[in-house]
Amino acid sequence: MLKSSGASGSISSLFGKLFGWIPIHPNAITVISVLFSIAGFVSFYYFEILIGFAFFILAFLFDGIDGAIARAKGLVSKKGAFLDGISDRIVEFFLILALFVSAKGNLELELLLLAILFFGTCMTSFVKAYSEHSGLLDHESAKKMPGLLERAERSVLLLLGPVLLVLGFGSWLLPLLGIVALLSFATFAQRIWFVLKS
Repeated sequence: MLKSSGASGSISSLFGKLFGWIPIHPNAITVISVLFSIAGFVSFYYFEILIGFAFFILAFLFDGIDGAIARAKGLVSKKGAFLDGISDRIVEFFLILALFVSAKGNLELELLLLAILFFGTCMTSFVKAYSEHSGLLDHESAKKMPGLLERAERSVLLLLGPVLLVLGFGSWLLPLLGIVALLSFATFAQRIWFVLKS
């Protein structure tokens, strides 16, 4: 992330103050978040749900503080922003995959939801980036692009999945993933419409 504004800027500034002492380069923190997500997936694969959940919490925490630390230390760079965006998708992918490994239901339905969900999560970011890359929107307009289900909200909903599993409500997991898939796809369509009408 190159800049922050509003409430997200205040939170980022707070994270920068809290974690700015960490003697690790922000790009290394980004990579560590990906490693935590892989460890989370492996834990889910072996039905260690609590351990996997802890790894994913760490993955999202590290993914959230890398940019804040970069700003606090004056190490903001385009390469860092690029790595951050890529790691966002990877962390989400492993969480989604972990939840589907744990889901019990119709395999065809699971694969369909997995495809729609991952398509929606990737394409919402891609539309924003490519609208700017193609010159249809300038940077400021692209940043203001609306989103029914932004990454933060989507991440919170996805992290409810392990909570449901731990509490014994595994049968609610597929409906939850279905809702997130539907909202993610709707966000993709919303952003396409926003770009075209601009």
